[in-house]
Amino acid sequence: MKKIALITFTTMLGACSLLPQKSVSGTYKGSLPCADCEKIDAELVLNSDKTYQYNTVYFKNKEQHPYIEKGNYIWDTNKPNVLRLTNSGNLTLLVTDNYVEVCDENGNPVKTKSNYKLQRVK
Repeated sequence: MKKIALITFTTMLGACSLLPQKSVSGTYKGSLPCADCEKIDAELVLNSDKTYQYNTVYFKNKEQHPYIEKGNYIWDTNKPNVLRLTNSGNLTLLVTDNYVEVCDENGNPVKTKSNYKLQRVK
């Protein structure tokens, strides 16, 4: 019985090492395309405690419409380096050392000519 417990524990530790371990804490900024407005200025702050703040300003008809969202993020268990913003309808982002990129619901970068990247600033 002790051998089974030890094997189970070792297997669980091995599985944990497959999860993303790098720190993604920081601020990411950029302008995103918008289907019904001129552009969206976005700032995403990822904290080490797995919380985030997503600040956006929609530019439409020469007016600015700011929006602030706060919540938690979780790592996608099927794709390394992909996280989901839980209060944002599970907005999915690919995380690199220099930027985050908006992905489709499956965690794949959006295939378009438009730029869906927010560059790391801090």
